[in-house]
Amino acid sequence: MKYKPIICLCLFAHLSFLAFCQSDSNTTPPESRLLHFTETGTTDSDRAELNVLLREQDTREPVYGATVLLHRQIPNQVHGKISQWDGLCHFKVAPGTYKLRVQLTGLVAYEMEGVELPAGHAYDMEIELARMKPPVPSAKQQAGKN
Repeated sequence: MKYKPIICLCLFAHLSFLAFCQSDSNTTPPESRLLHFTETGTTDSDRAELNVLLREQDTREPVYGATVLLHRQIPNQVHGKISQWDGLCHFKVAPGTYKLRVQLTGLVAYEMEGVELPAGHAYDMEIELARMKPPVPSAKQQAGKN
């Protein structure tokens, strides 16, 4: 008879946890996405130009400090830039096919393969980076004992 409250409490905690997990699994994780990739003109050089604008998905504010990488496999080259205060990065690279990767702690990384950058052309690209979901608080944090 003296174990009934403990069993009920354990059962309630278990059911609450299952309900939390089930509701969390139905939501889709946030994704970063490409808004546009357009040719903006020609250049006078034998290089390709790419201007990348990064925005935070929820606030539409420019993303400062993100790493933007352009990787070309043949020959193996990687060009890297850090986004500026206005969310912009400017690349002037040899023509070729690139893999683009954008990353910043706390935001969902974005990757795009097969980015064709021919010589003498300029391009603008705008990318929205989604915020990662906040981590699930530990039992200690939920109990307020930090």
